[in-house]
Amino acid sequence: MSGLHYEEPKASKLPIAALTLRVTTLVTLVISMGLLRSNSVTYDRGQGRETFTFKSVQTYQYVFFGTVVGLCYTFLQVPFAMYFFFSKKRLINNRAFLAFEFYGDKVCMILLATAVGALFGATVQTNDGAQSIEFFGGSDKIYDAKDYRSEMRKYCMLANISAVFLLIGCFCSVISSVISSRALANKW
Repeated sequence: MSGLHYEEPKASKLPIAALTLRVTTLVTLVISMGLLRSNSVTYDRGQGRETFTFKSVQTYQYVFFGTVVGLCYTFLQVPFAMYFFFSKKRLINNRAFLAFEFYGDKVCMILLATAVGALFGATVQTNDGAQSIEFFGGSDKIYDAKDYRSEMRKYCMLANISAVFLLIGCFCSVISSVISSRALANKW
């Protein structure tokens, strides 16, 4: 009888990973959206003061939209991840829900990935464009654009920080997508 021994089954780390990833995605998307939304600069362009916000560039509006959609989807998935964590089984374990989770994770992941790329790209272009401007003004008066370049550099720095948080949220979404793929594959 010495050859027979019983090992305790090891608990799956999948429920804690699923919850951790969903919560991390939620938090990073909230931070990214807050930074993007509150980021603005005001500068003197010669004809008065102007404000540059995320609404000034359509790409930033797309990023904001993508972040909101990702946030809503992740917020919807957090209670299911919590139930999975506490009970070690899925709340709704049928093919239709698992397929919804599978495809929802894919759409969310792609939306966040394109938002990250768009945010990094638009920020680089905005910064390059701002740094190339030397003067403002018309035929009657010319103003130096030094303040404008300085303010836009600050704006782009904060936009890049927002993009990093969005990138972290995207990575967590990718891993969540792998987990939902595994759950659907196990159901078939």
